[in-house]
Amino acid sequence: MFRRFTLYIDIIADVSDYPNILKTIEDFAGLCEPITNISNTLEKPNFIYDLIIIDYKKIRLSGDDFARIKSSYSKAILYNVPHEQKLLEQLYENGITTALREDFFEFELSSAIQNFMHYEILTMENTLLDNLFKSAQNSIVITDRKGNIQYANPYFERLSEYNKNELIDNSPRIIKTKQHTLDFYRALWETINSGQVWEGIFINQSKNGLLFYEEATITPIRNSHGHIEKFLKIGKNITRERMLLDELSKEVKLAKNVLEAFLPSNHLDSHIKFNYKITAFNELGGDFICFKATPTGTYHMALIDVMGHGPSSAMVAIAVAQMFLDHTNMYTLEENILLINKMLCNVNRDNPDNEKFVSALFIEIDQNTHLINYANMGHPDFLVTDECHQVHAYTSNNMILGVLELTKIQVDVLNGSNVRRIIGFTDGFYENDDIALDEAIQILKELLTQDESSENLFLKFDDQLHIKDDATLFVLNLNK
Repeated sequence: MFRRFTLYIDIIADVSDYPNILKTIEDFAGLCEPITNISNTLEKPNFIYDLIIIDYKKIRLSGDDFARIKSSYSKAILYNVPHEQKLLEQLYENGITTALREDFFEFELSSAIQNFMHYEILTMENTLLDNLFKSAQNSIVITDRKGNIQYANPYFERLSEYNKNELIDNSPRIIKTKQHTLDFYRALWETINSGQVWEGIFINQSKNGLLFYEEATITPIRNSHGHIEKFLKIGKNITRERMLLDELSKEVKLAKNVLEAFLPSNHLDSHIKFNYKITAFNELGGDFICFKATPTGTYHMALIDVMGHGPSSAMVAIAVAQMFLDHTNMYTLEENILLINKMLCNVNRDNPDNEKFVSALFIEIDQNTHLINYANMGHPDFLVTDECHQVHAYTSNNMILGVLELTKIQVDVLNGSNVRRIIGFTDGFYENDDIALDEAIQILKELLTQDESSENLFLKFDDQLHIKDDATLFVLNLNK
């Protein structure tokens, strides 16, 4: 119940009646704020007061006084009124319907004041609720137990393009579309008929055939016996958001196609077999991979994991990969990575609220010298199997990219003559299953000791995942 309504009350009464009158009024102080004014004369207030209480013995009223009461007060209670038919008729003609005669009982005056207070408070509550519903920028609909509309606020009228007369006693089926299944409506009714609140999204149709989306809650309303009597639906129009989301989805799908165009093809020649698998958490992930084979017998590969998801992370991943590939013929691996790190630090400096840090594994294989150079920039371990089918794990030898300006990168070297296979993965491989890095490495080691083919590794990789993050696995086989 709403509280603290202000009621303005004038009192012209005998001093002996004040305690009873004031106590009766003050009993309602928890529900409203009564402001009383005690006077000996009838004076026109500055605005319309809610009530005037007059002892007719205290002040004799004329015809002009009756007219003043009618224009200045919403309600008048007179007591000690002489039993004169002409006077009572005059009171009635001026809208004064509560007149207690001279032989009234004290409780009659209290009851008359109480009735006024109850009625006025209920009226104010209903007025406030009505104004609230009318001004609400959400659709509000009340139906009976069968679902027939009993109330619809102006916002819903504008949204549905049906007026009140067309909606009242009609069913919400008037705006129904074929977008929802029978199971959708069956579940809805089962929920609200069981007394629970239903939440969901409606796809409805206006009178002119336009679709609109509502994020709605339907709440059962119970009567004093605890039985469900009505249903209250409050809906938020999310049509614009849904349209923007649909447009964004189209843009993201287009961006994904563009992103996939940057990904390398699997590679196979007399020296190297390279293949990989990327599983994205959403349409655009932060994982990326690049691979380049040169005519001189060198191979360059980078596995990139940008912290975060979405278009910005994907663009950063592409930028890192493109810089790496573009610089392979101009710079050493160390120089190349230093330039990439400088670029990322500059990006993060200009965008402190959306920093992009990158873990990456860079590998260069020279088939002429049989040397393998690598730099692990804060990335998970990568695995190497040797000619004896022993599996070795190589941990990170540098910090992640984009955090600090670096002057040196540690590049380590493997003897390619003794390397049979290289396997690398991003953290999604183990974070998706909430397992530790050591456990993930052990899983791959067990698979590798079984001499699994690349295809079988990818199948096991898919079986292992319960996608919560981007995940990538690559396999480099050195053909002997």
